[in-house]
Amino acid sequence: MIRSLNGHAPCGAPKVPRARWTHTKIVCTLGPASDGAEALNGLVEAGMDVARVNLSHGTPDEHVRRIRAVREAADAAGRPVAVLADLPGPKWRLGAIAGGARELADGERVRLAAQADAARELPVPHPDLLAALQPRARIYMADGAVKLSVEDARDSHSDCVVLAGGIVRSGSGINAPELSLPGLVPTEQDRRCIAFAASQSVDWIGVSFVQEAADLDRVRACLLGAGAPLLMAKIEKRRALEVLDAILQTADAVMVARGDLGVETELAEVPLVQKRIIAAANARARPVVTATQMLESMVERERPTRAEVSDIANAVLDGSDAVMLSAESAIGRHPVLATQMLRRVIEATDAQRGSGVAVPQTGVPASEAVSAAACQLAERLGARAIIARAESVSHTAALARFRPRAPIVALSDDPAICRALALVRGVVPLYSASPDVAMAGEWLCANGLARPGEPAIVVSRSTDTGEDADTLRVVRLRT
Repeated sequence: MIRSLNGHAPCGAPKVPRARWTHTKIVCTLGPASDGAEALNGLVEAGMDVARVNLSHGTPDEHVRRIRAVREAADAAGRPVAVLADLPGPKWRLGAIAGGARELADGERVRLAAQADAARELPVPHPDLLAALQPRARIYMADGAVKLSVEDARDSHSDCVVLAGGIVRSGSGINAPELSLPGLVPTEQDRRCIAFAASQSVDWIGVSFVQEAADLDRVRACLLGAGAPLLMAKIEKRRALEVLDAILQTADAVMVARGDLGVETELAEVPLVQKRIIAAANARARPVVTATQMLESMVERERPTRAEVSDIANAVLDGSDAVMLSAESAIGRHPVLATQMLRRVIEATDAQRGSGVAVPQTGVPASEAVSAAACQLAERLGARAIIARAESVSHTAALARFRPRAPIVALSDDPAICRALALVRGVVPLYSASPDVAMAGEWLCANGLARPGEPAIVVSRSTDTGEDADTLRVVRLRT
């Protein structure tokens, strides 16, 4: 039996599925709002390319059910949808506060202690954090709304003054941007989640709170054997920005995780940091996802703000491979509507975005020069597509980094590669046991992206023993 591209027996999917196509991809976080066949089918129909499962919330049974449901919905639609599993990571949080919450006033003195025994103490059940704190270190809580400064630090507690007051609650997140505590990733909980994600054959694993490239090496060491999930480094720590190039060299993809990043860095600089991460990822041919609060108002309302629409467009113009919905699709009131709106903005922006094809520097590998030449030739000839055999995600991403206007049709007989490529900008992953150029032509013509007789560029290897594509040819599409 031919396997389906989402890991199940075929569910009546057509040989050449019809699907709307955009350059920039959509990631939707799953949750209670997206449960049920109607909601999931709606997300896939609206354009979801990647389903994100946040392992910080929910039970393993819920995650298994959602992953299976996504694959069934994707099979029914006849197109690949990747699954991204997010690890919890070493998140610091306040312990249980008497009454559940406490208001801190500006100038107030407060002690952070492993066990809060007095009224002026806050519970911080993280001995490693308490031991690492130093005088004058800044601590942020409640998504950065509350700010403390350490005055006196001991191994068991730290005395602080409140610089910016507000309400803190049990479980409120704690950020200490000036600290660097290497070796925390993966946590024991992460290791359990990695084993679970591998057992479910997810396509991507999001590694939270990465501080160094070695964090990714340790996570990868937990994944044995061929077909292991690819690793997406979530850039949300100040330390990660200092070693960004090393992280990009080790990761398979990155995420601009603007939630904690907006606490770890100066809030006003987040847009500039976003642009820097995206540009660096593009240069390294690493897929990059921009995330957090893309359509936050649509958690409750049916229409976004104009600022949110502009934010999405700018993320696309910056060079994002994908943009992500979080609460909007996981717990929001309008998950499908939010996804449809996201797609509308993406389509409008992509339609006005020019080609990103650039001439590579001298002395680059031949494969990079061939990829650039393919994109330049497609632009000059007005080719309807660039067609290539997808030997791996990294090889195809290296072609996609030049951002051609024409679709990159990636042909593969490996369902896992097809699913993972659903994340990469501009790529149409097509699965077949015997993929060929004719199949790509059928898909393009069936979806109104080309007509028979129009040109396409085929990128291939001249020999079966070669590792990289080294040959370009112009073909005329036929159905």
